[in-house]
Amino acid sequence: MILKTFSPSQPRLCLQELTNKTRLPKTTVLRLLKTLISLNYIQFNVTTKQYYLGSEAMSLGFTVLWSMDLREAALPYLEELSAATQQNVGLSILDGIDAVYIERIKKIPLLGIDLHVGSRLKVYRSAMGRAILAYLEEDKFNAVLDKILAEEDTVKIVGRSGKILSSMLQEVRKQGWALSEHELFPGMLAIAAPIFNATGTVEGAINMPLIGGVVSKEDIIRKYVPMLVDTAKRISSARGCQEVTACSDWNALPLQRTARN
Repeated sequence: MILKTFSPSQPRLCLQELTNKTRLPKTTVLRLLKTLISLNYIQFNVTTKQYYLGSEAMSLGFTVLWSMDLREAALPYLEELSAATQQNVGLSILDGIDAVYIERIKKIPLLGIDLHVGSRLKVYRSAMGRAILAYLEEDKFNAVLDKILAEEDTVKIVGRSGKILSSMLQEVRKQGWALSEHELFPGMLAIAAPIFNATGTVEGAINMPLIGGVVSKEDIIRKYVPMLVDTAKRISSARGCQEVTACSDWNALPLQRTARN
């Protein structure tokens, strides 16, 4: 509510103005402002006694706009893939150590699992998360890895210093797509492929969850993986990534990332 109070016509507001506009108690506004300032969402000018949006709030806005742009470009391809396979498909981006759905097309119910736009899956445990991680720039990957290793019990999953995760990501890069088997939900398999932008930077991933008891792993690899990877390449081309159309596989992309040992 406080963040929405600022506008192009009123980019700087004093405490009383914020209190009046939000209709919140002054003590509450002050407490929230203190938190927002500590997170750099709000800044305070000690001379004018006015508050204004900080860099984090601005970057949040740009992230939302960028996500909407990616979603708009990918949606026709996702709809085509879903219609051709009669399977659910999704589009996600990286946020912290989560892969966040920004689009999801539902065709069939999946074991009562309710995944929707805004749902978050841990990047190191999901196919779409690993499809993104495998192609991150080294400094960005290491920053994500630090956050992953800081969480309790993640070492059991990703290995000390991310050794297990590194092996998984090397396999993703080798084949150009990621697979998760019963890691998040029993009986659930998922495949995912990365999407690149005009600079060759990975900006998201598309995925397709499937029920293991209905379709075998072999059939998934034979039937669905080629269609998913082709769709990812077409979306990447639509985003201006010429390398995707110029090379026969993802390994030709000039991106080399490994986990730290």
